[in-house]
Amino acid sequence: MRVRSLSSKVLCAVFFAALTGCAAYTGAGLKPGVSTEADVRAVMGQPFAVHPAPPGADYAQSLEYPHGPSGRQTYMARLDAGGRLLRVEQVLQEQTLTKIRVGVDNMQSISALLGRPGQYTGPSRAYGGPVWDYFANDMQRHIILSVSFDRNGLVAAAGSMTDPQDFFPAGGAE
Repeated sequence: MRVRSLSSKVLCAVFFAALTGCAAYTGAGLKPGVSTEADVRAVMGQPFAVHPAPPGADYAQSLEYPHGPSGRQTYMARLDAGGRLLRVEQVLQEQTLTKIRVGVDNMQSISALLGRPGQYTGPSRAYGGPVWDYFANDMQRHIILSVSFDRNGLVAAAGSMTDPQDFFPAGGAE
């Protein structure tokens, strides 16, 4: 009976730690306008990268937190010039593509917007520069957000498609 009670307590502690880890994973508990960069780092951990905001952005910098297999979720903690949290965003979404400015944005501004890509390919035949693919989830399907750059490093095209994984979930065609 004592062993069972101890193992139940250990199991509960592990479960609680997992729940707490999930909360930190999304920045839950942080308060926009109140939480500081130090608070973000205390809750979410050390960021993968710190990005200065591109011109015209409504924030000063982003702390990047990529998660998940193939990076299907990336959270950006957007901070103002005073180091206060404005918001935490899950950026690997189709709607984020609407913020990309073709012919204006470059690799640095795309990194600040979407974080590190899940895959680099290229140069593309159409535009001459690299292609960055981001693996994401959109409701009930897996998608790939794709950003193509020209030879000068400017965004030439951006779009999304259903991840072929959804058509061949076992890893290949039969």
